[in-house]
Amino acid sequence: METGQEMNKNVAPIASLVVMTLTIGVISSASAQEFSHSFRTTNFEVKHQPGISETDARKTSDYLEQDYSYIRKTVGIDLEARPEVRIYESDQKFAKATGERNSSRGALSKRGIMHVKPVAKLESENRFAQVLSYELAVLVLDHAVQRGCPQWLVQSFGVYHSGKMVDLTPPTGRTVRYFSDLDQDIQEYPDPPRRQEVEYLLGTTMKFLVEKLGEEKAFSIFMKFDGTATVEEVFSSLSGQEYASIEKEWSSFIVREVGEFPADGKKDK
Repeated sequence: METGQEMNKNVAPIASLVVMTLTIGVISSASAQEFSHSFRTTNFEVKHQPGISETDARKTSDYLEQDYSYIRKTVGIDLEARPEVRIYESDQKFAKATGERNSSRGALSKRGIMHVKPVAKLESENRFAQVLSYELAVLVLDHAVQRGCPQWLVQSFGVYHSGKMVDLTPPTGRTVRYFSDLDQDIQEYPDPPRRQEVEYLLGTTMKFLVEKLGEEKAFSIFMKFDGTATVEEVFSSLSGQEYASIEKEWSSFIVREVGEFPADGKKDK
């Protein structure tokens, strides 16, 4: 016969399991209520919170479908799965779900999910299309990232494709000398105002590649990453030049477009 102490030892794990199960159930129920509206389109699974109208949700999905059709033809890459698009009814809920500190960020693609701020807010700020185009480009090109494509190249296309450049101004700090400097800047300056300066450099980088290689060849670069080819090999195969030579040419282009900035941040005349 089991003693009271032995019975308590057996009951404790069961009780913990029951509590855990109930907790998971409550969380799942809360998540379901958070996104009580959902629908599926050809390429996306769209979920939106009660405060987002069906009209705004459909407007978002329609834009994404149209833009995806353009991106897939342009870069030659398809989505590997139907991504989830979550539209939040407030900035606060968006921030809580994404952990995003940058309050100016209108959307965020993370682990195959696109998180989007309230549609009405993005439209009032006149950046609905820019935000969605940038995030969709990053989401689609994650395929290339997984096969060796650097983030600076993906984000360069994202900025260029989204049309963000019209709202950006040249940076007031140093320029870049090596492509790898861009990756460093992306990591170091995730928030405004320095983030906008980084985006200007990224967009200008894609402008350089388009002018040098032609739009079709420049945009086809993402397909060349197959998990074995290095960045140097991909660039050399497309341009017929050594990577270091292209990099030097690009750095000179940046100086012409942006200007030379010394360490004190004051532009040379």
